[in-house]
Amino acid sequence: MKRFLLIITLFAMLFCSCNRKEYYGEVTMLPDEKWSIDNPLYFTVNIEDSMQYFNMYILLRNTTDFETQNFYVFMKTKYPDGHSEQDTLGFILCDKFGKWTGKGNGRLKDNKFLFQPKVRFPYCGEYTFTVTQGMRDDVVEGIESFGIVLEKFEQ
Repeated sequence: MKRFLLIITLFAMLFCSCNRKEYYGEVTMLPDEKWSIDNPLYFTVNIEDSMQYFNMYILLRNTTDFETQNFYVFMKTKYPDGHSEQDTLGFILCDKFGKWTGKGNGRLKDNKFLFQPKVRFPYCGEYTFTVTQGMRDDVVEGIESFGIVLEKFEQ
């Protein structure tokens, strides 16, 4: 019994300590693994320290039903002072031979892309990221979820 409790305690400590660097994380599930161009995703982050550096990651879960090698999104960032910027992001989901880049067995593949390393937000306050799929089709099939993670940067 003591051995069992020790193992449970070690697992709890391991899982609790893994996310100490994570400042923000949110993943949005897409209905029926389809992302319509009319369905933008919104992520709101409150930055409390404008001197803190972060690594910004994009989490993307696709299915093996996804039909192209690359996936594109448009990300609009609205700053606390009201101005905004837009980026086009491209993700390689499989190589030219059809091997998926994401991890996972079966039909779901998890990808974690480093979008911006050691980024610092210039103002304290609320930042809103609006993400729209940027593919040629109005509805893209094979995308299960999309998310954003900010981890505190440590030297």
